[in-house]
Amino acid sequence: MPDTLPIDLGRYSMFVPPDPFEDHVGPFYFRIAGDARQAGSVHCVLPTHPRHGNYAGGVHGGATLAFADYALCLVAGRAADGGTNTSFAMTVSIAVEFLDAGRIGPPLEARGEPLQVTGRLAFARGSITQEDRTVALWSGVCRHVARAKVMVRKEASSPSAATSAAPQSVPSGFEPLVNASLYSRHIGPSYLRKETDGASLVQPTLPHMCNTGGVLHGGYMMSFADSAVTRAAGLVTGMAPSTVAFAAEFLAAGVATIPLTTRVEVPRHGKSLAFVRGLLEQDGRKLLSYSATIKLRQR
Repeated sequence: MPDTLPIDLGRYSMFVPPDPFEDHVGPFYFRIAGDARQAGSVHCVLPTHPRHGNYAGGVHGGATLAFADYALCLVAGRAADGGTNTSFAMTVSIAVEFLDAGRIGPPLEARGEPLQVTGRLAFARGSITQEDRTVALWSGVCRHVARAKVMVRKEASSPSAATSAAPQSVPSGFEPLVNASLYSRHIGPSYLRKETDGASLVQPTLPHMCNTGGVLHGGYMMSFADSAVTRAAGLVTGMAPSTVAFAAEFLAAGVATIPLTTRVEVPRHGKSLAFVRGLLEQDGRKLLSYSATIKLRQR
């Protein structure tokens, strides 16, 4: 299906059972045409709306990262199970290069190529386009397990209503991020503390930040990390930041009952680029290691 033709979403599917984060941010759609183990057989679509916006009025980098994570898991997961939806794909690592800015209005589309499937891992790469423009390239590795096993584990580990509703406190010294982008505000409130070489951010977690398996969604964690890297780069350099490359390794699963914290460092920057790195944690447990290259321009 060429990107220039209208997309009939009635011919596309959404995940069953529902995915809370994807439903909150999206919805995300996919369609499989032919053998799911072949390149280009999985087509993913994200209709864009104002809630996906960044400061410049384009698609937020976090939304693009979340869509790349979705596409990776679809392409890799369906290659692992032959399109039967019996496999649950969890991102191990992902790298995304931003080639162009996405616009609000036209849908983002993603296709990919499965590279290899082993007993536990699936490797894939692909691209995100919008109106025949390549917006981003992605590649990554997923771990695939039986979906039925994940759902049993979810039921066994689900917190009680009282536990899930417990208030989450923000450490002293953090101020509300009142000028966050539309996309960041749509996800949830976050709090900032400026550091000499970067920034620290905290975000209380909410049920809509989870995936189908009941743990924090990888796209959510990368969305929070992307907001953190651009915020840190802007604070350190005094310039307007935008992400041009982002890489992440998922270290552990998170839960929607404890705030996320991240410390972002800007070890090096020049007149046009900044290089940043960070670690996302939950109650001292390391969840996500990430790094990014940030383009700088005058405000």
